[in-house]
Amino acid sequence: MSWFCNGLKFECKRCLHCCSGEPGLVLLSEASLSALCSYLGLGREDFLDRYTRLVDMGTYYNISLKEREDYSCIFLTEEGCSVYPVRPLQCRTYPFWDYLLSDRALWEAEKSSCPGIGQGPLHSEEEIRSQRNASLAEKLITILK
Repeated sequence: MSWFCNGLKFECKRCLHCCSGEPGLVLLSEASLSALCSYLGLGREDFLDRYTRLVDMGTYYNISLKEREDYSCIFLTEEGCSVYPVRPLQCRTYPFWDYLLSDRALWEAEKSSCPGIGQGPLHSEEEIRSQRNASLAEKLITILK
């Protein structure tokens, strides 16, 4: 039985903190890359050149969205996410990430950066596990060195 067996409350408050404020990675899968390219009407190479960077993971690279100098996401505007309908799975499943769900203390600590944690509708354990499993199953783009 998980510590969140009775569900967890979360509602995005559109504070934009998860999209800005500190360094981070938004790693892409082929599905996310394809959706973003289509949404923006760009070819794969053009999109990769404009909006992504390689992240050295040791023996391979992953592809991450670029950040601005202030660490905000390249797609963050004053109105919010400019690619919201096709935002990457990592963005869609926050805060139900494996890391944050691994320990109640981590979940509670995340409240200091996310005002939506503990607020809004109750998400069932089944729904949370579904989002968590989708994230874990996502095959990120990997480029061998």
